[in-house]
Amino acid sequence: MKGRLRVIKSLRNESGVILVLSAMSLVVLLGIAAFAVDLGWIAYNQLEARKTAEAGALAGVVHMPLPGCADPTVGTDPYDVAIDTAGRNGYTAANGDTVTPADGGTCARLKVTVSRTIPTFFMKVFGYSSLTVAESATAEQLPPLRIGSDEPYLGEDPTVAGRNRNFFVAISGEDRSKNQGDAVAAERRNGGGSNPEYEVPSYYYAFEIPDGSSLIGSPVYVQVYDPQAHDAGGQGPGGPNDNTNDWVYPDPGAGVADDGWDSKTRFRVYAPDSTPNQWKDNSTLASGGCDDTYRGRSDSAGQENAAYNSAWEDTWVNLCSFTPGGSGTYIIEISSDYGASDGTDMINGFSLRGSTNGGSGSGGAVASTNDLQVYGLGSMSLWQFDTGSNPVFKVARVDDVYAGSSLIISLWDVSDIGSSATIDFVGTTWQGGSEIDCQMRVLGDNVDVLGNNIPSGASWGSDSGGAGCRLSFNSGQYNNEWVQFKFDIPSTYTCGPGSGSSPASPGCWMFVSYSVAGSITDRTVWAASINGQPVHLVP
Repeated sequence: MKGRLRVIKSLRNESGVILVLSAMSLVVLLGIAAFAVDLGWIAYNQLEARKTAEAGALAGVVHMPLPGCADPTVGTDPYDVAIDTAGRNGYTAANGDTVTPADGGTCARLKVTVSRTIPTFFMKVFGYSSLTVAESATAEQLPPLRIGSDEPYLGEDPTVAGRNRNFFVAISGEDRSKNQGDAVAAERRNGGGSNPEYEVPSYYYAFEIPDGSSLIGSPVYVQVYDPQAHDAGGQGPGGPNDNTNDWVYPDPGAGVADDGWDSKTRFRVYAPDSTPNQWKDNSTLASGGCDDTYRGRSDSAGQENAAYNSAWEDTWVNLCSFTPGGSGTYIIEISSDYGASDGTDMINGFSLRGSTNGGSGSGGAVASTNDLQVYGLGSMSLWQFDTGSNPVFKVARVDDVYAGSSLIISLWDVSDIGSSATIDFVGTTWQGGSEIDCQMRVLGDNVDVLGNNIPSGASWGSDSGGAGCRLSFNSGQYNNEWVQFKFDIPSTYTCGPGSGSSPASPGCWMFVSYSVAGSITDRTVWAASINGQPVHLVP
């Protein structure tokens, strides 16, 4: 009996300890629960701040780079748009929040930092009545690829020694079918079907005034060489190097299409806007005269539009002039329209350059890339003429900023040259000086390559073999087709040595080198793009 009493007494004594332990455990559990509630609240606010920073960076970076690579500050579009975007997400100075847009390390990057002080719940017991949550995000906008040139002219310049480029920039009439070399300006395909890539305006070219250009503050003239469509192979004068840079179909009679002599080629020059990497949305002319239309002439039939001016044949013509107040990219927009009700069939070849005095000769022609750079945007239409057997052309400038991306080069109707040939991509090389390698595919004329609407089954395959990237073909093998090349750029890529003057001194340039029996006279379109999102977040 005494033993049982001792056990009961012992249990009674320990019940007090259990009660104390239970109370202490309850305090710990409540503390853990309190921390869980507060930690969840903190995590939620961190996520909201992160999303707001990302939204602000993505919205603001569209307006970069600023002229002179200036930092985004109050009053500039990147800064103000980022602040506005954060405000739409509820982060404002009035709420005590801080939103700080800043340079993200390059001219094309914007970093946005968002911070907010939030109250706590149970953590107040431990002396933490509030906490500051801060998150940052950096967005980048890849600049548009430069196609064809980064010099103060684009195309042949017969008036300046050393500017023999073996091609004119070109545009065709709407009734010149797509299989004749123009993938964009042609309204129809061969056989009469509609062209999915037909677009008016058709082509865009950059007229860029770089930082530090001596042209800033002084008048600069935008000049077009031979802006009218005229059949120089007929009764009129021969073109540069004894080659015609135009072809105009005479009027075959009333009610029948193809009267190219009545054609219109329209040039417009737009001032820089707040979205420097989006060239199709510029809407303000650089000056009042920067919108002009040139008419056509068919010498072989003696047909000439009343507005045609024979003094403008095979010479530089002033499109307009303006005085740049700072650096920036002016946009030259080109379209082909017709005046006759039954359509037009013509090819108009021309060149573009800048001049300081508006003269038609070599005097006044802008000479330095430090002052002016003229290049294609997205795609460019070419008339290659009597180039010889081994011509070399600049295709695309691959700057360091594209490292880790994929470069897509597209060539339209490339094999209409009268003989077998090879094309090699040469110049700038990838990591360690290794040869440029690629994959390729062929797409038909009813595919919207320029709009990137590619059929899902269009897979990439090997090129024609050999070192580097090569296309070998017979005459006519790729007529009326797109040939695309994909280059995977290593993440460690940097530009090659040199100034970009030739494949031996490539700098950042990729060149296309032809090897052909005979010579090339052809109409074609080249396009270049970076595969991926041009505006993206940077880890």
